[in-house]
Amino acid sequence: MKSAESLGKYVNSIKSRPFFWLLVGVVVILSGLWLKSSSTREGVLELAGLVQPVEVYRDRFDVPHVYAQTADDAYFTLGFLHARERLWQMELSRRAGTGRLAELFGADALEQDRFMRTLGLRRAAEANWEQLDSATQASLQAYAKGVNAGIAQSRWLPVEFYLTGAPQPEPWQPVDSLVWLKTMAWRLSGNWWEELLNLRLQNRLSTEQLADLFPPYPGDAPQTLPDVSKWYTPVATQADRLLVQHRDEADKSVGSNNWVVDGSRSVSGKPLLANDPHLPLTAPSTWYFAHLHAPGLNVIGAGLPGVPGILLGRNDQVAWAFTNTNPDSQDVFVERLVFGNPAHYQTPDGEAAFTEFKETLRVKGAPDESLIVRVSRHGPLISTADADARQATPSGTALALSWVGLRADDMTVRFMLNAGRAQNAEQLKAAARDFHSPQQNIVYADVQGRIGFIAAGRVPVRAQGNELHGALPAPGWLPQYDWQGTIPFEQLPQQSVGGDGKIITANQKITPKDYPYFITSSWALPYRAERISDLLDRRARHDVQSFAALQNDVFNPVAAELLPLLLNTDVEDGLSLQVLRNLREWDYRMAADAPQPLIFAAWLRHLSDILLQDKLGDFYALVGDYNPAFLVRVLNNRDGSAVRWCRSGASAPTPCAAEARQAFQDAITEVRRHYGDDPAQWHWGRAHVSVFANQPLGRLPGLGWFFNVETESAGGMDAVNVSGYRYDEQTGRYRGESGPAFRAIYDLAEPDKSVFILGTGQSGRPWSPHYRDMTSAWAEGGYLPLTTRRDNIERNAVAGQHLLPE
Repeated sequence: MKSAESLGKYVNSIKSRPFFWLLVGVVVILSGLWLKSSSTREGVLELAGLVQPVEVYRDRFDVPHVYAQTADDAYFTLGFLHARERLWQMELSRRAGTGRLAELFGADALEQDRFMRTLGLRRAAEANWEQLDSATQASLQAYAKGVNAGIAQSRWLPVEFYLTGAPQPEPWQPVDSLVWLKTMAWRLSGNWWEELLNLRLQNRLSTEQLADLFPPYPGDAPQTLPDVSKWYTPVATQADRLLVQHRDEADKSVGSNNWVVDGSRSVSGKPLLANDPHLPLTAPSTWYFAHLHAPGLNVIGAGLPGVPGILLGRNDQVAWAFTNTNPDSQDVFVERLVFGNPAHYQTPDGEAAFTEFKETLRVKGAPDESLIVRVSRHGPLISTADADARQATPSGTALALSWVGLRADDMTVRFMLNAGRAQNAEQLKAAARDFHSPQQNIVYADVQGRIGFIAAGRVPVRAQGNELHGALPAPGWLPQYDWQGTIPFEQLPQQSVGGDGKIITANQKITPKDYPYFITSSWALPYRAERISDLLDRRARHDVQSFAALQNDVFNPVAAELLPLLLNTDVEDGLSLQVLRNLREWDYRMAADAPQPLIFAAWLRHLSDILLQDKLGDFYALVGDYNPAFLVRVLNNRDGSAVRWCRSGASAPTPCAAEARQAFQDAITEVRRHYGDDPAQWHWGRAHVSVFANQPLGRLPGLGWFFNVETESAGGMDAVNVSGYRYDEQTGRYRGESGPAFRAIYDLAEPDKSVFILGTGQSGRPWSPHYRDMTSAWAEGGYLPLTTRRDNIERNAVAGQHLLPE
């Protein structure tokens, strides 16, 4: 996905237009009017499409509690609420997934639109719609009617519509919800670009250097990339900004945490479950919290604006939580074109014709563009739609993309509608059969005391003779590289109990040594999982408060592993000696009020620059400046790696001593430039800022402060309290652009004592008091109640509303 790139170009173009600043002033007035017209929280409303009366109560943080007489009326009301609070977010999401951003942003968005039209999320969603059961279709239709009722009730559109010149939104369709689900799945599944990166790096580095740069998961055997020249001739190209953008999108999702303990390890004697999913930090949040009550349904938790139901949460009997499994669910196939007839390609059974679709892309301020989409037996041809794939395509071939998320029988939306009805752990697990893409580690617990886990989702089965393991583009004309179906649900990684009373997933490897299927070679390093396990074992029994402390833990296991290898650095000047003394006294916590995290982050970044930049050249931006596994390997000189990367070699006491010393001095110089000469003022929180970015208004000059939500915060890359930060050369700040967009803890002894917190607020309207009213509590480790008891809800409600059929 390249939406940030496209929106950035758009912002650069509009800010120089003559009418822009006049428009900004007008928008301030319009937005105030829109706020007034959209902020009604009390009274009676008659709505077309509603079947029976509904009551809505709101708490002081604007979490709605919906009481309906049917589930579909509850979904209608949720659609109404989403449209009133998050309409621009929903509009941008469906346009991004459908490939219609150029209609708003002009030619700058065409590259992304071409790719998304070629990928065909909308085509896949329409195919899914046809295969859904009638009850699920009815719920999606009810939700869409609610969205359209919300649009009809708004006298003013959200401010983004006026600033971008967007037209009145088209009526919401049920398929739009499926498109948004697929867009989320795509963003959490994207590893096809790694195959192209590996292909390029093979031409740049030796086999040993590649093994150093991408070491295996701890305990696994190293994987050697095969030579593909026997099948096709790799194209020698330079790195380009487009692949950098693909890398940026992947880096923003640095993982998630969930864990559960059973009653033997809790104060109450019943399970406790924690979840903090990590996604790009956005304003408004990706998530919207709501409580839906109807006969057979009493569910509360986080949902996605644009989709009915609750994706992550609890009801009175069961709670569930996700982390990304990060499976290799995509493969690039090199299709060999038939000489003299490029509309045909070779298959194991002879030549075949590509399937073709014609797409029309409308472009703001320019003529429409026609696009011919070709699809092979493996999937759409991305080499005609993506500049990076086009550059990497061998002569006489085309590149096709296979992804499980494009299957016509994807039923993922059913999980969102049915999980909330589950009455025990087994029913929750049964609902997970419908969760097809992206594969997620679902950890769950029920009030009877049962806990469990399943890595639900579709993962392709590759033939035993497929030595590529999804790491390089496969020859599409050879049958041994075709997928052999997907892993059966019964054979997905799973547990029905915790072996020692606990289950933890933090994107680490979840398969046992004898597991027969390949899922991925891109497991997250086990730092977070091991830290969570260690902290759980330090107490005999846990409660909500101890889980909260664990979610906010900022201990840096990478620092604990790497810093002892670096502290032998030989320095002479007084300031450097003082900084080293401070580092020796550090407790490895990425605390906001501590100076050591800032120096350590800068030191590691500069060391990566020195070791990698010359050898990788332009590819350095693709690999990234944070690779602790590589640094651990080199600084320990494993398999002679220090000699391959360091001019100073492996001499004692520290391999790469000269490079480590230079990186340390560069780090001090940089920190002094931005934060002064006094180390006592080098606070991590001052430099490390979590940024919840608004698209696209957060990029506007002079207005970003208003549309973005920013807060100084603790945390770091491999802490339990994760921050996926990016260093900003201009300001010297570490911008936390991904992390726990929300945190939740579910108490199965007393479900109404469950708690949650969002990183921003419920509203998508920057003028609303609920746009950022949870941010301070989020940064400080605070929580809010997650209650479904009606007496508590009515007693503490700040507003109530009655919705009636028109």
